[in-house]
Amino acid sequence: MAKMLNILKKHTGVWAIIIVLTGATACHKDKNQEANPVNDWILENMQISYLWEDKIPAQTDKTLNPDDYFESLLYRAEDRFSWIVENYVDLVNSFSGITKEAGYDFGLAWADNNKVNVVGYITYVKPNSPAEEAGLQRGDRFLTINKQQMTRNNYLNLIDKTGEAHTLGVKNTVTNKITDVSLSVVVYEENPILLDTVYTIDGKKIGYIVYNFFAPDNGDGSKSYEKQLNTIFAHFKSTAIDELVLDLRYNGGGYISTAVVLAGMISNCTSQDLFGYEQYNAILAGYFRKEDPDFDKIYFEEVITAYNAKGQVIASTPIAHLDAKRLYVLTSSNTASSSELVINSLYPYLNSIVLVGDTTSGKNVGSITIYEEDPVKQQSNKWGMQPIVLKSANKDGFSDYGKGFNPDIPIIELDYPILPLGDTEEPMLQAAIDHILGRPSRLNRTRSNIGQYKHLGSSIDRTPARRNMLVSPQKFEKWSK
Repeated sequence: MAKMLNILKKHTGVWAIIIVLTGATACHKDKNQEANPVNDWILENMQISYLWEDKIPAQTDKTLNPDDYFESLLYRAEDRFSWIVENYVDLVNSFSGITKEAGYDFGLAWADNNKVNVVGYITYVKPNSPAEEAGLQRGDRFLTINKQQMTRNNYLNLIDKTGEAHTLGVKNTVTNKITDVSLSVVVYEENPILLDTVYTIDGKKIGYIVYNFFAPDNGDGSKSYEKQLNTIFAHFKSTAIDELVLDLRYNGGGYISTAVVLAGMISNCTSQDLFGYEQYNAILAGYFRKEDPDFDKIYFEEVITAYNAKGQVIASTPIAHLDAKRLYVLTSSNTASSSELVINSLYPYLNSIVLVGDTTSGKNVGSITIYEEDPVKQQSNKWGMQPIVLKSANKDGFSDYGKGFNPDIPIIELDYPILPLGDTEEPMLQAAIDHILGRPSRLNRTRSNIGQYKHLGSSIDRTPARRNMLVSPQKFEKWSK
């Protein structure tokens, strides 16, 4: 956050380095253009926090628009994930699952072999949303948005229209008739826990949970989402489940702190056990090391701690440890960041982790939210940026998963009929259950109509906040006191 500058300014040695770097960074300025002052703010913060700060160009053009200027600073040879937005409020809210939307997530694929038209398919519908009220269901396919056919040339522009009231042309897979479904949008507060249940199959008790992003609460400090997770795991434990299936196929990440909590619930690790390491740039590492020699180490948590607006502890809830020996994780190319962090950090502690699905995203880096916190300066600078500031490793030092984790049981969701989440015949869950029970796979190898064609992307791709490993601001603010 913007406080990072103030924190480091208190440390004379580090701030001297920052001054040298800033002075050495010349600004190319067109005679007919004025530098945008927001770009000074962007550069100052990036030179302190950015993981690849030594790769920031020596010459920069501060007359650019802030988003273009931010992009000009990035080391895209290794950085796929840093981004900036014009309104920091929208950015902050999105990390807690608060967005303006109709309440459905979707994927996209080519609708024909010639790759001319595009088809969308609903991956899940959010409870008590306009999409649920309109009758949309997982697996529904749509070809038009606002009565316009999605094509190679227009689908990105049409997808942008789903942030406001719109219609989807939903195709009946039996009659091929297209029906327009009208959808309003609301400011929707999504709970990351979509579904949880326990199955008893052939004498085995199997816990199953669909978890779609990592957030402690809706931004109010209550840790309500983490507490709900804890209640679910306490139930799994009291029910004495034999196996756990964690569905992260649509989970693009979120707060590292919540990833630590979830990993603790799955395992039996305590605050004496090392969750992993965080690798920062030389400037931050040098500063943090002077304040705390163990700054780069993350340990498991034993309690969920809630705070009030003043930062005071208002509640502490002991974590329910399941003490799982084996974990099944349902994955896709959308499984990213903090989802991968949980997988990587648990590998040294569990006897086995079985990945079912597709290769994960490969995001082994984390970011922090930076915005101007001075109310006066906010009048002219409402930009918020999310630069990559660290690389993560597990307790064994392993961090080389930039190309993702490969599945032990490969399944591409689009290759099979899209059944409701939680249905034991749903292909990915079915494959996990078959493996648990030690029986031959019962998957129907007949491809679905969508599965014939190449996957183009998803609504998660259009929401960068859902593809993140977020560093808690407290990580930086704790040294400012």
